[in-house]
Amino acid sequence: MSSLRLFALSWPVTALGPGNRLVLWVAGCGRNCPGCISPEMQPASAGREVPVPVLAERILRIEAPLSGVTVSGGEPFDQAEPLAGLLEALRETRPDWNALLYTGYLLGELEPREETAKLLRLVDILVDGPYRCDLPQTHPLAGSGNQRVHYLTDRGRTLRGAVESLPVGGMNYGLSEDGTLDMVIGVTSEEQRRNTPLRAAPPGPCGEAPPRR
Repeated sequence: MSSLRLFALSWPVTALGPGNRLVLWVAGCGRNCPGCISPEMQPASAGREVPVPVLAERILRIEAPLSGVTVSGGEPFDQAEPLAGLLEALRETRPDWNALLYTGYLLGELEPREETAKLLRLVDILVDGPYRCDLPQTHPLAGSGNQRVHYLTDRGRTLRGAVESLPVGGMNYGLSEDGTLDMVIGVTSEEQRRNTPLRAAPPGPCGEAPPRR
């Protein structure tokens, strides 16, 4: 089984899906969306390579009560094969966990692609579409008004009510290994991001691509 380019893990998170979740951010995205909320995760050199079995074992040792996994980044479908392997490994031990995934691609772009089909089958809820900083957020899990939330499985469809009752702009704060505040977690507005000192790299202004690092 291959390795995954991992940027960060955090748990328990309530701002990126229903219930208490593990959130996994992958590193690497070539889309360079203007105003990207996570420019520090764009470079393919960001984060670290982690073998999928090692990462699965690490996640399954977490003792916190969790109901699902959210995958963001970075662009998850650029690492479709190792991510599919990870979700399969997690589901073998935790079949009760649901999977929510963010992508800058459209669902219609992913469905015909053989290399993304396996990962897509393992996703219960998909938030798709490139981030558009000129289109205001209208859904608690979508960062801009063009993005859509797709309930792909029966399990995902049972969660629609819980998803749509989440607060718009909800946030959690992530801690670094030494216990200091390190990261704002959630689908946040430009104003929220401007007012927090915790970002590793500030987003570029709307209409301007964020700096490459």
